[in-house]
Amino acid sequence: MRIRTPAQRECTIMPLLGPLMIVYVVWGSTYLAMKVAVGHLPPLTLNAVRFLAAGLILYAWCAWRRRGRPGYRRPTAREWRAGAIQGLLLPAAGTGGATWAEQELSSGVAALLLATIPLWIVIGSRVVDKERISLPVGLGLLAGVTGVAVLVNPFGGDPPDPLSAAVALGGALCWGLGSVYGRHAPRPEQPLLASAVEMICAGVLLTVLGGLGGEFGRVELSSDTTVSLLAVAYLIVFGSLIAYTAYEWLLQNAPPRITGTYAFVNPVVAVLLGWWLLDEEVGPRTLLAGTIIAIAVALIVLPRKREKH
Repeated sequence: MRIRTPAQRECTIMPLLGPLMIVYVVWGSTYLAMKVAVGHLPPLTLNAVRFLAAGLILYAWCAWRRRGRPGYRRPTAREWRAGAIQGLLLPAAGTGGATWAEQELSSGVAALLLATIPLWIVIGSRVVDKERISLPVGLGLLAGVTGVAVLVNPFGGDPPDPLSAAVALGGALCWGLGSVYGRHAPRPEQPLLASAVEMICAGVLLTVLGGLGGEFGRVELSSDTTVSLLAVAYLIVFGSLIAYTAYEWLLQNAPPRITGTYAFVNPVVAVLLGWWLLDEEVGPRTLLAGTIIAIAVALIVLPRKREKH
């Protein structure tokens, strides 16, 4: 039996803290940014612009970096196919679906539905990788969903729009399964190139869907859309270029149960930003939900029981 010392466990988790904090904080703020952006721009088109811009910028950066590193190469056809699948499941269906749903749902209700992502990751890992669902992880998932439900409480008033809720939940399912697929998909060795390929593919797909859905005719640039355009710019730089690449790194370097905890933390971040920037009230229910979610994250992140070797 091999027992890891506290110092060894700290060395294991420490490299993950930076990317995790980026995904926790930045993606928590994107719920607000998407809600602002969709106020004056059609959802599929704004996400097409977001991911095409971010993907092309990142791809150009990777091409520039390849000039001084002969070991790096362009993506192969097999890697482009895998990137297209990953782009369909994560940014296109996951983020695009959530943005479409926020036309009718509040950002809090959308966050609640997207909080089911870790559940789909764990189920997908169980089916694909035969990964056992331990009791602490199961309790953590249950506590996380409970905490977000307490936080958002969508059933306190009118129920959420059924179609929008179904689209958001379907996006969460796609994102979770795409996260599991990404662990086995062929990827370019060059850092960040996989993220660029996925976002380009997602942007192309969303452009086609937006055109087929008649969204192009709904784009009207005026002074009223300035705030929405600024929100899209924020989503491009912080939500896609920074946070999405951090998430991609976590998919390859962290256990899925740890990577998926962002779905529990993001709603808390969104509420705190609303309190800080918009003077929204944070009452006892919010504090209770935050405590439950913190416990859930601890249950999922803590190391498993000692394994025999």
